[in-house]
Amino acid sequence: MKEVLKDLGYRERILNHLNGSDRPQDIEKIRVSTEIGNWNTCLKHCLELMINREIEGQKTSKSWVFWKKGKVSTSPK
Repeated sequence: MKEVLKDLGYRERILNHLNGSDRPQDIEKIRVSTEIGNWNTCLKHCLELMINREIEGQKTSKSWVFWKKGKVSTSPK
């Protein structure tokens, strides 16, 4: 897995991680699974992906959560 991650940029790593998840992910989970060393770097790339409308995100009381666009329903059941 580490060999594959070395060949991918941060944005591609984040997109791959969120594609494989069916739940919103917080920055720390994304950072650890994508092997991004710095929390702020991970947040920066997630926010850029959100601004580019490639992923969706929501500010929480302490942090942010992100998910793949159209993958998570935000309406109550």
